[in-house]
Amino acid sequence: MKQQTLIALSALMFSSSVLANGGFEPNKKACVNVGKEITRVSTEMDVAKSGIQKSWLKRQLSALETKRNSCSTKGFKANHSELAKL
Repeated sequence: MKQQTLIALSALMFSSSVLANGGFEPNKKACVNVGKEITRVSTEMDVAKSGIQKSWLKRQLSALETKRNSCSTKGFKANHSELAKL
C-alpha cells in the first residue's frame, strides 16, 4: 500500500511540474530558442501601440521567462555566441 501511494504521489508531482511549464522540456536547442523568442517579444513590446497587444505580449514574455528559469534549473543556459549562430 505504501509503495502504491509513493508511486501515485511521484506521478502527480512530475505531471504538475510538466503542466506548470506547458509541457516544455528543457534541452539545449529549446533553451536557445527561448532566449531568441524573449528578445523578439521584448522588441515587439517596445514598438506595440495597442494596450491589448502590450498586455498579450507581457503574458507571453512572462511564460517565456518561466521557460528560461526552467532551462537554468536544468543546467541549460544559452550564451550570446550560441544565440548569434541561430
